[in-house]
Amino acid sequence: MSNFNTNTTLIKLLPVLFGSGLIVSFFFPWVLWDGNLVSGYDVPKGNFIKLSETKFGLANPFPQLNFLFVVFGFIPVGALASIILVALRKKWNFAALVTSVFSLSLVSIFYFYSQYLIILGVGKNVFAMLRPSFWLQSAFAIGLIITTNINSSALLKKFAWITVGPIFVFIGFLFMENYFMNETFTDTAGIKADYTITAPELIQEFAANDSAANKKYREKIISVNGTATAVEAKSDSTVNIKFADSTGSYIIFSLEKNQFEKTKNIKAGDIISLKGACSGSIYSEILRNTVISFKRSTLNK
Repeated sequence: MSNFNTNTTLIKLLPVLFGSGLIVSFFFPWVLWDGNLVSGYDVPKGNFIKLSETKFGLANPFPQLNFLFVVFGFIPVGALASIILVALRKKWNFAALVTSVFSLSLVSIFYFYSQYLIILGVGKNVFAMLRPSFWLQSAFAIGLIITTNINSSALLKKFAWITVGPIFVFIGFLFMENYFMNETFTDTAGIKADYTITAPELIQEFAANDSAANKKYREKIISVNGTATAVEAKSDSTVNIKFADSTGSYIIFSLEKNQFEKTKNIKAGDIISLKGACSGSIYSEILRNTVISFKRSTLNK
């Protein structure tokens, strides 16, 4: 009987331990992006969006929805509410489940965003970017769901609660990707370039003063002429073409599927001309190089 009571007490303590873990890990770094440590708290605080725009040149295409990120501030509040309700022996399932869904949604945002940064040349491995608190937050959220008292079809319901947040975020990222892919590439081809410049000149200008260069070129249509130093054709028929210099800095043009036939025969060493909308630059303190990215890119005729 003593062992049974001990086990029962431990089981009742688990929601408290998992809830406390969610609160603590929320404020510790989840990822390391190009020397920048970012925690879960940086999202509702607004630092996530600010860093994305100023450091990586990735502005939210729907800035009117930025206020929604504040909702993730509910995670430590909901976790604390769950702990209090457990202590008072009140119904705590709903608070714990909603809190865990928000938590798993947020870790999914960090994961998919990290993958997108890799495409832009920030890091090479998403798992190298993730910090221990990222995994702890995930584990505590899943643990909190598992310890809830859902009786009928328990396993199936708990699995649904665990996966609903990540699935929703994944669909959101697919929508965003589709949004960018469906931006009118034909319009880019037909638009007169705001600037025409050689690749070495553009890299040098960003390296000399990235703030001024970003202000001048970001979201402008630019024709860049130079020698391709790397051509990466992906399995989904998208192509990345780079112009690099001796310092390791480079320009990367992302060309979507509708450009594949035009670009499939391009190889490193070819002299080409590309046109696209400049997304701005990223400077890596670690690698000491500058990456200038372009979207809605086309091959000039």
